[in-house]
Amino acid sequence: MKKSGWIIIVGIIILSLLIYKIGLENIFNTLKNFNLLFLPLIIIVLIISYILAGINIWVLIKPYKKISILKPIKYVFFTLFYSSFTPGKIADFFIIFYLKKDKLSVSKSTIITIFDKIISLILKSLLGIVGAIFILKKFDLLTLGVPIIMIFLLIFLFIFLSSRKLRDLIKKFILRKYSKIFKGFSKDLKKYIKNNKKELFYNLLITLVKTIFETALLYLLFLSFGQSINFIKILLIFSLLSIISFIAFPIGISGFGIREALGIIMYSTINVDPAIVFSSYMIRLLLIYVINLLTFIYYPSELNLIKKYNFLKKVRFK
Repeated sequence: MKKSGWIIIVGIIILSLLIYKIGLENIFNTLKNFNLLFLPLIIIVLIISYILAGINIWVLIKPYKKISILKPIKYVFFTLFYSSFTPGKIADFFIIFYLKKDKLSVSKSTIITIFDKIISLILKSLLGIVGAIFILKKFDLLTLGVPIIMIFLLIFLFIFLSSRKLRDLIKKFILRKYSKIFKGFSKDLKKYIKNNKKELFYNLLITLVKTIFETALLYLLFLSFGQSINFIKILLIFSLLSIISFIAFPIGISGFGIREALGIIMYSTINVDPAIVFSSYMIRLLLIYVINLLTFIYYPSELNLIKKYNFLKKVRFK
Protein backbone atom coordinates (compact mmCIF):
# COMPACT_ATOMS: atom_id res chain seq x y z
CA MET A 1 0.00 0.00 0.00
CA LYS A 2 1.21 3.52 -0.82
CA LYS A 3 2.27 5.82 1.99
CA SER A 4 -0.71 8.12 1.36
CA GLY A 5 -3.00 5.11 1.82
CA TRP A 6 -1.62 4.45 5.30
CA ILE A 7 -1.99 8.14 6.13
CA ILE A 8 -5.69 7.99 5.27
CA ILE A 9 -6.18 4.80 7.28
CA VAL A 10 -4.51 6.31 10.37
CA GLY A 11 -6.82 9.32 10.13
CA ILE A 12 -9.90 7.09 9.85
CA ILE A 13 -8.76 4.96 12.81
CA ILE A 14 -8.30 8.06 14.99
CA LEU A 15 -11.74 9.34 13.96
CA SER A 16 -13.34 5.96 14.72
CA LEU A 17 -11.74 5.90 18.18
CA LEU A 18 -13.11 9.37 18.85
CA ILE A 19 -16.63 8.30 17.89
CA TYR A 20 -16.33 5.24 20.13
CA LYS A 21 -14.98 7.30 23.04
CA ILE A 22 -17.64 10.03 22.80
CA GLY A 23 -20.45 7.64 21.99
CA LEU A 24 -22.44 7.50 18.77
CA GLU A 25 -25.73 8.11 20.59
CA ASN A 26 -24.27 11.13 22.34
CA ILE A 27 -23.12 12.58 19.00
CA PHE A 28 -26.53 12.06 17.39
CA ASN A 29 -28.30 13.67 20.35
CA THR A 30 -25.94 16.64 20.10
CA LEU A 31 -26.50 17.03 16.35
CA LYS A 32 -30.28 17.01 16.91
CA ASN A 33 -29.88 20.11 19.07
CA PHE A 34 -28.16 22.10 16.31
CA ASN A 35 -29.88 25.46 15.88
CA LEU A 36 -30.44 25.92 12.13
CA LEU A 37 -30.93 29.67 12.57
CA PHE A 38 -27.14 29.96 12.93
CA LEU A 39 -26.45 28.13 9.65
CA PRO A 40 -26.65 31.10 7.20
CA LEU A 41 -24.26 33.15 9.37
CA ILE A 42 -21.89 30.18 9.76
CA ILE A 43 -21.75 29.75 5.97
CA ILE A 44 -21.11 33.48 5.43
CA VAL A 45 -18.28 33.54 8.00
CA LEU A 46 -16.70 30.41 6.46
CA ILE A 47 -16.78 31.89 2.96
CA ILE A 48 -15.41 35.25 4.16
CA SER A 49 -12.42 33.50 5.74
CA TYR A 50 -11.53 31.98 2.34
CA ILE A 51 -12.10 35.29 0.56
CA LEU A 52 -9.66 36.92 3.00
CA ALA A 53 -7.13 34.18 2.23
CA GLY A 54 -7.41 35.11 -1.45
CA ILE A 55 -7.03 38.83 -0.69
CA ASN A 56 -3.89 37.97 1.28
CA ILE A 57 -2.37 36.33 -1.80
CA TRP A 58 -3.48 39.23 -4.00
CA VAL A 59 -1.72 41.75 -1.72
CA LEU A 60 1.55 39.82 -2.05
CA ILE A 61 1.15 39.49 -5.84
CA LYS A 62 0.73 43.25 -6.41
CA PRO A 63 4.47 44.12 -6.46
CA TYR A 64 4.97 41.55 -9.23
CA LYS A 65 1.85 41.95 -11.33
CA LYS A 66 -1.53 43.66 -11.41
CA ILE A 67 -4.25 41.05 -11.60
CA SER A 68 -7.92 40.96 -10.67
CA ILE A 69 -8.52 40.36 -6.97
CA LEU A 70 -11.06 37.71 -7.96
CA LYS A 71 -8.37 35.43 -9.40
CA PRO A 72 -6.43 34.62 -6.21
CA ILE A 73 -9.75 34.30 -4.35
CA LYS A 74 -10.83 31.73 -6.92
CA TYR A 75 -7.48 29.93 -6.64
CA VAL A 76 -7.92 29.65 -2.87
CA PHE A 77 -11.22 27.86 -3.40
CA PHE A 78 -9.42 25.55 -5.85
CA THR A 79 -6.77 24.66 -3.27
CA LEU A 80 -9.54 24.11 -0.73
CA PHE A 81 -11.02 21.58 -3.15
CA TYR A 82 -7.73 19.70 -3.48
CA SER A 83 -7.02 19.77 0.26
CA SER A 84 -10.10 17.61 0.82
CA PHE A 85 -8.42 14.56 -0.67
CA THR A 86 -4.67 15.20 -0.57
CA PRO A 87 -2.47 14.36 2.43
CA GLY A 88 -1.22 17.08 4.73
CA LYS A 89 -0.83 20.64 3.44
CA ILE A 90 0.32 19.69 -0.05
CA ALA A 91 -2.69 21.33 -1.72
CA ASP A 92 -1.77 24.74 -0.29
CA PHE A 93 1.11 24.91 -2.77
CA PHE A 94 -1.06 24.05 -5.78
CA ILE A 95 -1.77 27.76 -6.05
CA ILE A 96 1.74 28.12 -7.50
CA PHE A 97 0.61 26.39 -10.68
CA TYR A 98 -2.47 28.56 -10.98
CA LEU A 99 -0.39 31.71 -10.55
CA LYS A 100 1.76 30.53 -13.44
CA LYS A 101 -1.30 31.05 -15.65
CA ASP A 102 -1.00 34.73 -14.77
CA LYS A 103 2.61 34.68 -16.00
CA LEU A 104 4.23 34.58 -12.58
CA SER A 105 7.33 32.41 -12.47
CA VAL A 106 7.45 29.40 -10.16
CA SER A 107 10.16 31.19 -8.18
CA LYS A 108 8.03 34.29 -7.55
CA SER A 109 4.87 32.26 -6.90
CA THR A 110 6.78 30.17 -4.36
CA ILE A 111 8.00 33.33 -2.59
CA ILE A 112 4.41 34.61 -2.37
CA THR A 113 3.17 31.30 -0.98
CA ILE A 114 6.03 30.98 1.52
CA PHE A 115 5.59 34.53 2.87
CA ASP A 116 1.85 34.01 3.23
CA LYS A 117 2.39 30.79 5.22
CA ILE A 118 5.24 32.15 7.34
CA ILE A 119 3.30 35.26 8.39
CA SER A 120 0.29 33.13 9.31
CA LEU A 121 2.39 30.64 11.29
CA ILE A 122 4.27 33.36 13.20
CA LEU A 123 1.05 35.18 14.13
CA LYS A 124 -0.67 32.00 15.28
CA SER A 125 2.45 30.84 17.13
CA LEU A 126 2.52 34.08 19.14
CA LEU A 127 -1.21 33.84 19.89
CA GLY A 128 -0.74 30.17 20.71
CA ILE A 129 2.00 30.97 23.25
CA VAL A 130 -0.30 33.51 24.91
CA GLY A 131 -3.06 30.88 24.98
CA ALA A 132 -0.76 28.25 26.48
CA ILE A 133 0.42 30.59 29.25
CA PHE A 134 -2.75 32.45 30.19
CA ILE A 135 -5.60 30.10 29.17
CA LEU A 136 -4.31 26.55 29.38
CA LYS A 137 -1.63 27.50 31.93
CA LYS A 138 0.50 24.62 30.75
CA PHE A 139 4.21 24.64 30.01
CA ASP A 140 4.67 21.22 28.43
CA LEU A 141 6.13 20.46 25.00
CA LEU A 142 2.75 20.21 23.27
CA THR A 143 1.13 23.44 24.39
CA LEU A 144 4.05 25.80 24.86
CA GLY A 145 6.96 24.01 23.22
CA VAL A 146 5.38 23.50 19.78
CA PRO A 147 4.67 27.19 18.99
CA ILE A 148 8.10 28.22 20.31
CA ILE A 149 9.76 25.50 18.23
CA MET A 150 7.73 26.66 15.21
CA ILE A 151 9.03 30.22 15.55
CA PHE A 152 12.62 28.97 15.73
CA LEU A 153 12.03 26.72 12.72
CA LEU A 154 10.70 29.67 10.72
CA ILE A 155 13.75 31.74 11.68
CA PHE A 156 15.95 28.83 10.63
CA LEU A 157 14.03 28.57 7.33
CA PHE A 158 14.68 32.24 6.62
CA ILE A 159 18.39 31.82 7.38
CA PHE A 160 18.43 28.68 5.28
CA LEU A 161 16.86 30.43 2.29
CA SER A 162 19.36 33.28 2.66
CA SER A 163 22.38 30.97 2.66
CA ARG A 164 23.86 30.35 -0.77
CA LYS A 165 25.77 27.23 0.31
CA LEU A 166 22.65 25.60 1.73
CA ARG A 167 20.63 26.52 -1.36
CA ASP A 168 23.30 24.98 -3.57
CA LEU A 169 23.04 21.73 -1.60
CA ILE A 170 19.26 21.71 -2.09
CA LYS A 171 19.69 22.28 -5.81
CA LYS A 172 22.31 19.55 -6.13
CA PHE A 173 20.81 16.77 -4.02
CA ILE A 174 17.05 17.46 -3.91
CA LEU A 175 15.84 19.62 -6.80
CA ARG A 176 18.47 18.44 -9.28
CA LYS A 177 17.17 19.01 -12.82
CA TYR A 178 14.18 20.95 -11.45
CA SER A 179 16.48 23.56 -9.91
CA LYS A 180 16.12 25.58 -13.12
CA ILE A 181 12.51 26.24 -12.20
CA PHE A 182 13.64 28.23 -9.16
CA LYS A 183 16.26 30.24 -10.99
CA GLY A 184 16.56 33.68 -9.41
CA PHE A 185 14.74 32.60 -6.24
CA SER A 186 17.31 34.06 -3.81
CA LYS A 187 17.52 37.34 -5.69
CA ASP A 188 13.72 37.67 -5.86
CA LEU A 189 13.39 36.78 -2.16
CA LYS A 190 15.85 39.44 -0.96
CA LYS A 191 14.41 42.03 -3.33
CA TYR A 192 10.88 41.35 -2.10
CA ILE A 193 11.84 41.75 1.56
CA LYS A 194 13.76 44.96 0.83
CA ASN A 195 11.16 46.68 -1.35
CA ASN A 196 7.78 45.35 -0.22
CA LYS A 197 7.59 45.63 3.56
CA LYS A 198 4.27 47.45 3.19
CA GLU A 199 2.68 44.47 1.43
CA LEU A 200 4.03 42.09 4.08
CA PHE A 201 2.52 44.29 6.80
CA TYR A 202 -0.84 44.38 5.00
CA ASN A 203 -0.70 40.61 4.74
CA LEU A 204 -0.14 40.43 8.51
CA LEU A 205 -3.18 42.63 9.20
CA ILE A 206 -5.42 40.63 6.86
CA THR A 207 -4.13 37.40 8.41
CA LEU A 208 -5.17 38.69 11.82
CA VAL A 209 -8.66 39.53 10.52
CA LYS A 210 -8.83 36.13 8.81
CA THR A 211 -7.87 34.39 12.07
CA ILE A 212 -10.66 36.28 13.85
CA PHE A 213 -13.17 35.06 11.25
CA GLU A 214 -11.87 31.49 11.55
CA THR A 215 -12.34 31.76 15.30
CA ALA A 216 -15.81 33.27 14.81
CA LEU A 217 -16.75 30.18 12.80
CA LEU A 218 -15.99 27.90 15.76
CA TYR A 219 -17.60 30.36 18.17
CA LEU A 220 -20.84 30.28 16.15
CA LEU A 221 -20.73 26.49 15.80
CA PHE A 222 -20.36 26.07 19.56
CA LEU A 223 -23.12 28.62 20.12
CA SER A 224 -25.44 26.80 17.69
CA PHE A 225 -25.25 23.81 20.05
CA GLY A 226 -25.99 26.00 23.07
CA GLN A 227 -22.37 26.20 24.28
CA SER A 228 -21.31 29.80 25.02
CA ILE A 229 -17.54 30.28 25.45
CA ASN A 230 -15.40 33.40 25.74
CA PHE A 231 -14.33 34.44 22.21
CA ILE A 232 -10.76 35.33 23.21
CA LYS A 233 -10.25 31.90 24.74
CA ILE A 234 -11.37 30.23 21.52
CA LEU A 235 -9.10 32.55 19.50
CA LEU A 236 -6.01 31.68 21.52
CA ILE A 237 -6.70 27.95 21.61
CA PHE A 238 -7.59 27.93 17.90
CA SER A 239 -4.24 29.56 17.11
CA LEU A 240 -2.38 27.04 19.25
CA LEU A 241 -4.28 24.18 17.60
CA SER A 242 -3.42 25.52 14.14
CA ILE A 243 0.30 25.28 14.93
CA ILE A 244 0.06 21.84 16.53
CA SER A 245 -2.06 20.59 13.61
CA PHE A 246 0.49 22.00 11.16
CA ILE A 247 3.23 19.96 12.84
CA ALA A 248 1.00 16.86 12.71
CA PHE A 249 -0.18 17.54 9.14
CA PRO A 250 1.05 14.25 7.58
CA ILE A 251 -1.59 12.31 9.54
CA GLY A 252 -4.87 12.06 7.67
CA ILE A 253 -6.25 14.00 4.72
CA SER A 254 -5.50 17.62 5.59
CA GLY A 255 -5.25 16.57 9.23
CA PHE A 256 -8.55 14.65 9.19
CA GLY A 257 -8.80 12.66 12.42
CA ILE A 258 -5.88 14.20 14.28
CA ARG A 259 -7.45 17.66 13.96
CA GLU A 260 -10.65 16.50 15.67
CA ALA A 261 -8.73 14.66 18.40
CA LEU A 262 -6.59 17.70 19.21
CA GLY A 263 -9.65 19.95 19.15
CA ILE A 264 -11.47 17.79 21.69
CA ILE A 265 -8.42 17.71 23.98
CA MET A 266 -7.76 21.46 23.82
CA TYR A 267 -11.32 22.78 24.00
CA SER A 268 -12.15 20.45 26.88
CA THR A 269 -9.74 22.60 28.95
CA ILE A 270 -12.25 25.46 28.67
CA ASN A 271 -15.19 23.15 29.36
CA VAL A 272 -16.51 22.63 25.83
CA ASP A 273 -18.35 19.31 25.62
CA PRO A 274 -16.41 16.77 23.44
CA ALA A 275 -19.59 15.86 21.55
CA ILE A 276 -20.11 19.54 20.68
CA VAL A 277 -16.51 19.94 19.52
CA PHE A 278 -16.76 16.80 17.37
CA SER A 279 -20.17 17.79 15.94
CA SER A 280 -18.92 21.32 15.20
CA TYR A 281 -15.94 19.95 13.28
CA MET A 282 -18.19 17.58 11.32
CA ILE A 283 -20.61 20.35 10.31
CA ARG A 284 -17.69 22.53 9.25
CA LEU A 285 -16.31 19.64 7.20
CA LEU A 286 -19.70 19.03 5.59
CA LEU A 287 -19.99 22.69 4.60
CA ILE A 288 -16.49 22.60 3.09
CA TYR A 289 -17.44 19.59 0.98
CA VAL A 290 -20.59 21.38 -0.21
CA ILE A 291 -18.48 24.39 -1.20
CA ASN A 292 -16.07 22.02 -2.96
CA LEU A 293 -18.91 20.43 -4.88
CA LEU A 294 -20.19 23.84 -6.04
CA THR A 295 -16.64 24.86 -6.99
CA PHE A 296 -16.26 21.69 -9.05
CA ILE A 297 -19.62 22.27 -10.78
CA TYR A 298 -18.66 25.82 -11.80
CA TYR A 299 -14.96 25.23 -12.63
CA PRO A 300 -14.54 21.59 -13.76
CA SER A 301 -11.87 22.29 -16.38
CA GLU A 302 -9.75 24.56 -14.17
CA LEU A 303 -9.81 21.99 -11.38
CA ASN A 304 -8.33 19.39 -13.72
CA LEU A 305 -4.89 20.63 -12.71
CA ILE A 306 -3.05 17.32 -12.85
CA LYS A 307 -4.08 16.52 -16.42
CA LYS A 308 -3.76 20.07 -17.67
CA TYR A 309 -0.32 20.85 -16.28
CA ASN A 310 1.11 17.46 -15.34
CA PHE A 311 2.89 19.48 -12.65
CA LEU A 312 6.64 19.84 -13.02
CA LYS A 313 6.93 18.00 -16.33
CA LYS A 314 5.29 20.84 -18.23
CA VAL A 315 6.76 23.78 -16.38
CA ARG A 316 8.70 25.96 -18.80
CA PHE A 317 12.13 27.01 -17.67
CA LYS A 318 11.71 30.76 -18.02
